[in-house]
Amino acid sequence: MTFPDEVIAGVRVPHWVPDDDAPRNFGDEIGPQLVRALAGDRPGTARLLSVGSVLHFAAPGDVVWGAGINGKVRQRVRYPLDVRSVRGPLTRAILLGHGVVAPAVYGDPALLFPTLFPEIAPEGSGGMLVMPNLNELDRVTGDEVLSPIGDPGAIASRIAGSGFVVASSLHALVLADAYGIPSRPLVPAAEHPLKYLDYYAGTGRPNVAFAATVDEAIALGPVASADVDVDAIARAFPHDLWGGSAGERDRSSSDYSARRRESWRARESLALAVGRDASDSAAQALLRVDQLIAEQSAPLVSILEQCSSGTAPDADDVSTAVRDFLIGSDPHGETDARVSRALRRAGSEGLSVIARVAATGKVSLARDIARGEKTDDDGRAHLAESEPAPEPSSAPGRLARIIRRRG
Repeated sequence: MTFPDEVIAGVRVPHWVPDDDAPRNFGDEIGPQLVRALAGDRPGTARLLSVGSVLHFAAPGDVVWGAGINGKVRQRVRYPLDVRSVRGPLTRAILLGHGVVAPAVYGDPALLFPTLFPEIAPEGSGGMLVMPNLNELDRVTGDEVLSPIGDPGAIASRIAGSGFVVASSLHALVLADAYGIPSRPLVPAAEHPLKYLDYYAGTGRPNVAFAATVDEAIALGPVASADVDVDAIARAFPHDLWGGSAGERDRSSSDYSARRRESWRARESLALAVGRDASDSAAQALLRVDQLIAEQSAPLVSILEQCSSGTAPDADDVSTAVRDFLIGSDPHGETDARVSRALRRAGSEGLSVIARVAATGKVSLARDIARGEKTDDDGRAHLAESEPAPEPSSAPGRLARIIRRRG
């Protein structure tokens, strides 16, 4: 599979496509279609992630509108990101846990389909429709089964014309909500439940029950209707990307500690909303959220938390964390730069030579010293060239004050 950019008036809108010109999943085609309908006429220069579990494809500086976390892949949360909205509170909790500012604006942008494409008319007799996920096409059979491979508009028309949707395709469930069609999710056989719980929690249904089979879905009946502000999703669309007025990304990580605390509060609220009798799917999703946050390097977390605004870092603790981070991590420009900025914000007083060198931006040299490949003397030589000399104090020295008192 690949994740190519589709350029819409100068803004790059990537989306997932299968390899070898295989048929495309309708849910992955929705993003560019929605963006094209909302974009302005003026040219822009940015990269926008919209519909889908695609945040593991993000690059530093990307804009996020309604995208989500994929629970089944190795996740690297990039920094900085310009987040305007997210699919749901599980995605938001993960982003906050990595120090990324994310507003509590929830909902898959596909919920805007009826508004943006009013020409789509219901097609069907109002019967049941079953749609499997792309990765489990052979799971269900029968006349009521609709493949997720095809044109989004045609599939939306079929969903709008049905009477009850049973699906492991997330976007079949989203479009059912968009058109007010009763639905029930199937337990995903090939997907991690995080993306489903993320969507349902963001639309007021954190304790949704999944059906194991179509027959069980019929017995359970439809889930509650979505409770979501689709106007808020529309307002969050980054029109400014096409006007040349998008703001500069905040690269400081100065609020890292505050965002981490906010993430904990969000996860506690989610756990309470799911309840004690959480389904296996809900428990897996909440556990995966914690895992994805905990995958951050402990020394990196220590540096960023201690160097956040409003804290008084302990120089020895920071210096130890910097050494451990440099020894235990391979060079990574984005993360190394984040550490360097954090150390500069904290100030150099009392820090080790290694930490002071890293603060100047010469993280490669600091890593060599930490690993014993160079010495502190190499670091001091670099600091002598890069650190400004202390300014003379305007206050009189101790000896002068003593002389004046005696005189």
